[in-house]
Amino acid sequence: MPGGDADHDGSFAGDEFDEEWDESWDVEIEEGFDFIEIAKSTLKFLIRFRLPLIAILFVGILIGSATVVIPMIFEKEEAIGPQSYFWRFDVERVIGGAEHSVFVEDGTTEEISFAFEQPTNVSYVYVGAHFSENNENIGVNLCDYVTVVINLQTVNRTERYDTSQTESRTNDCNVEGDAIWYHYNLTLPPIIEFEGTEEEALSHWENVVGTGVGVWVIEITVDTQSILVDEGEDVDITINFEEFRVSMVIIEEEDNPQVES
Repeated sequence: MPGGDADHDGSFAGDEFDEEWDESWDVEIEEGFDFIEIAKSTLKFLIRFRLPLIAILFVGILIGSATVVIPMIFEKEEAIGPQSYFWRFDVERVIGGAEHSVFVEDGTTEEISFAFEQPTNVSYVYVGAHFSENNENIGVNLCDYVTVVINLQTVNRTERYDTSQTESRTNDCNVEGDAIWYHYNLTLPPIIEFEGTEEEALSHWENVVGTGVGVWVIEITVDTQSILVDEGEDVDITINFEEFRVSMVIIEEEDNPQVES
């Protein structure tokens, strides 16, 4: 009967649908989001009410994707962190030098300068000043005072050097070798190999990298002490130095690098 069919349709659209929906989606949200359980419930719902096959396939794809993608996400999160390797430090050394001759008039100051630029680092510098006053007539013309000063105001990290020198000023008439000299020496880290993160490896060199970079200025002054004024002094300057460059190489990399916590 038409009336009976209407009652049956109304019952399906109302009470029976609500009851089946409640049973299929009986998920306790308070206990956390369970993706796979919800997908299974959805699949039961689709089969019971004969929804299209493509919808069932879609749910299957979701379940399969969840079982693959979610573990990958957690594995990626666990792998985040600095990796530890076995490092080798290669130190390249370059030795150089130069000589300068300058005539300094009495009562004046002359400058000689040389510079080191990035990315070089300087582990050793020697500056020596040689002059001969054997032509001075002792007793008539006293030997001139020669002063040699190293100005390092624009040089980086000079406090890292161990330094030694003679007196910066002398009036010796006859000097064999350098009458005035300065010696700057940087002690490099003795470490050759290291196991740890890249940041930890770099920390062994951070205090010495860039040392000596800048303009080194040699100031030479001559003050006459003679009774009869002479012209000045010829001063020979010798400069010896050593530069170094450090490169870090991974010499052993594990299949599964350690992860620092």
